[in-house]
Amino acid sequence: MDAPLFSFDSLSPDCSCADFLLAYSMLARREQRGFARVAWVCEKWRDYFGDRPVSSLTRPDISRYIDFRRMHGLSNSSINREISVLSAAINYAVKRWGWNISNPVSGLYLKMPEGRTRWLTREEASRLLSVARESRAIHLHDFIRLALNTGMRRGEMLRLEWRRVDFTAKRILLEGIHTKNGKRRYVPLNRTALDALRSRLHFRDQKVPGSPWVFLQKNGKPVLQVGFAFRQALEKAGIEDFHIHDMRHTFASWLVQEGVPLSELRDLLGHSSITQTERYAHLAPGGLHKAVQILDDFLA
Repeated sequence: MDAPLFSFDSLSPDCSCADFLLAYSMLARREQRGFARVAWVCEKWRDYFGDRPVSSLTRPDISRYIDFRRMHGLSNSSINREISVLSAAINYAVKRWGWNISNPVSGLYLKMPEGRTRWLTREEASRLLSVARESRAIHLHDFIRLALNTGMRRGEMLRLEWRRVDFTAKRILLEGIHTKNGKRRYVPLNRTALDALRSRLHFRDQKVPGSPWVFLQKNGKPVLQVGFAFRQALEKAGIEDFHIHDMRHTFASWLVQEGVPLSELRDLLGHSSITQTERYAHLAPGGLHKAVQILDDFLA
């Protein structure tokens, strides 16, 4: 059944939360990346507040919703994502529709734990690559090599097309539609990453000439999942507590340990701000020791 059509400009702060959030989810479908997630979250808010006027929402109302979602086992990060959708919807109405209401979500975001920074040692990486080379998943070895040497996300690699690989300039182009934050970035390629890509190109030319996909199956379709083969390789290599995304952390951790500045790492990872990159600052070689050594001569 098709959703009802709205005249968005006719909505007022006194309309129901159900109508307002349905309208906003329809706008998200037209204007935003990740609209499916926005629509799903809007439905949760609609179920909870129903016919309540938007203008009647208060901070205690939002707090009760947070407690309600906690009772259902959601993590702080998941709840924060949900309240960010409501906050964005109200801010949109204020800025675009001229609503004169305050945002009850303001200041209610939950404290987040430090991000995960599990990374491989060189010896662990060597074991993993050795096992992956023998895997029945013929793309796994090159997938891991590319991940460890570029810091690209899983989706960025699995959706990678040959037209965005430049062997001459030694870089990959990621347009905004391919990246998490919607911003274009170039990914520089070192020798190992280039070798992994040439290996995939040889496979493509032998099996499915002309296919646009870097990671593809023998039938020409793109590889959609690598999780099962990756977990098998981890088990055979004796590596615990490690996920695919942790290869991105490994890339970052290795570079910081070798003295690469955080500002350069930020650009390599495609972070929106240096704050996201600072989780790796503690790995910088001898940085804090050099700082306190400045005082050695003060009392000499």
